[in-house]
Amino acid sequence: MRRGLVTLGIGFGVAVLALFAFLIYVLLASGDPKYWEGEIAAFERRDVSNPPPENAVLFVGGRDVRLWESLGEDMAPVTVIQRGFGGAQLPHIAYYRDRIIHPYKPRAIVIMAGDADLADVRGRRPEDVLDDFRTLVLSLRAENLNAPVYFVAIRPSPARKERWYGAQRANALIADYVSAEPTMHFIDATPGMLDERGNIRKELFRWDRLSLNAKGYAVLTEAIKPVLIEAGYGGLRSSR
Repeated sequence: MRRGLVTLGIGFGVAVLALFAFLIYVLLASGDPKYWEGEIAAFERRDVSNPPPENAVLFVGGRDVRLWESLGEDMAPVTVIQRGFGGAQLPHIAYYRDRIIHPYKPRAIVIMAGDADLADVRGRRPEDVLDDFRTLVLSLRAENLNAPVYFVAIRPSPARKERWYGAQRANALIADYVSAEPTMHFIDATPGMLDERGNIRKELFRWDRLSLNAKGYAVLTEAIKPVLIEAGYGGLRSSR
C-alpha cells in the first residue's frame, strides 16, 4: 500500500509539473502575435459567409471585447463590428491590423486593450503601453485610415489588483497623449468599477475574478455608448 501511495504521489507531482510547464508555455507563447493566428483566420472565414456591415464602429481588443456577447445590443443603435481575440495586446492588434481593421473601413475604432500588456511575463511597463498605442495609431494614420480612435481605459480587476497602479499610470499617459490629438479620444469607465472607497467592485466579475459579468459590461456600456451616440455614430444593424 505504501508503494502505491508513493507511486500515486509521484504521478501527482509529475502532473502538477506538467501543468505548470504548460501554463508557462501558454504565457510565453501568447505574447507572440502569431499565437492568435487561428482566431484571426476564423474572423476572415466568418466575413466570407456573413459579410460585416459597412460604415460601422469597430471594437477591437482582447478579453473584454471577445467575451462581450451582448455588444451589438448594448451599443444599439450604433452599428458595431466585434473583433476581440484571445488576450490580445496592443502590438498584436497592430500586427493584424491589415486583417482586422483595414478591411472594414470603420467609421470609428474603439480599442480595448492594455491589461494583458501589463500582465505580460516579459515585464511590460505603462510607458511601453503608451508607446505601443502610439505606434498602432500612427501606423493606421500612415496607411490612410483616419477614422477617430477611442481608447477605453484599462480597467481594474480583483485578480490583478496588484497591477492597478500600473494601469492607472498607463491610462494617465494615454489620456494625456490623446488630449492633443483631435481624432483620438479617451473613455474612462473605471470610476464605475470602484466603490465610494476606491475599492474594486467584485460583483462586476465572473468566478475567475478577471472577466466581466453582465453587471460589469453594463458599466462599460454606460461609459462608452453615450460617447458614440453624441459623436453621431447611430445607424445600421450590428454584426459579430
